[in-house]
Amino acid sequence: MNSLVIQKTDSTPEISFLQKGELKITGRSLPEDVHKFYDPLIDWVKQLNVEKVKVDLKLEYLNTSSTKKILNLLIALDENEKVSEININWYYEFDDLEMEDLGSVYEDELNRARFHFIEGVDIF
Repeated sequence: MNSLVIQKTDSTPEISFLQKGELKITGRSLPEDVHKFYDPLIDWVKQLNVEKVKVDLKLEYLNTSSTKKILNLLIALDENEKVSEININWYYEFDDLEMEDLGSVYEDELNRARFHFIEGVDIF
């Protein structure tokens, strides 16, 4: 299994999934074909074979279909039995209550992942 790196575009986030268990999604997510963009990422986390995973999510904006796909990605990671520890750093700007709430919704949907909410100014 190789690391997976995808450069950001105007409509897709930067992806850095390293095989050592460091996963980052940064930027805006409004891809034209959400399945084409996210399904390979979901398949990748299902195959990940490491003990500990750290996820950094720095999402400036997501459309509705991206919201669902990112949740599916996190659920797939949460269900990966090869991974015993999952830490998710959820970054959001101090005045972005919707993004903070979305992180809380994701946290409620997962069983094993531990969320760390990081509020900041100009984190993007």
